Amino acid sequence: MSFATEWERCGPWLAAALEHAGGTHALDDVCARVLAGRAQFWPAPDAALVTEIVAYDRLRACRVWLGGGALERLRDMVRSVEAWATAQGCARVEILGRPGWERAIPEVRKIAVLLVKEL
Repeated sequence: MSFATEWERCGPWLAAALEHAGGTHALDDVCARVLAGRAQFWPAPDAALVTEIVAYDRLRACRVWLGGGALERLRDMVRSVEAWATAQGCARVEILGRPGWERAIPEVRKIAVLLVKEL
């Protein structure tokens, strides 16, 4: 399948996830990041993820920052992301998302909470 076909098919799941992201991105913004090679698109039959590599001063991380669709599939997809991230030289996988991810993937640990105040 072509990228455009997969993006169109998975777009509604990602758009629904973006509704909870606090207005940081529109679906077109995410698509542009993927096409520019600044993010990775992970389509599946009933879900989709978007990841990005984050280069900290002391380590590389693969951040899952957008996901939508069937939760069970998303959980399985994170396992694939972990293997890919290791091959990319990442020391860890981070998940930036709603609190439900903690329940969905119990082996993760919370290291921060993002609090925002709109101005």
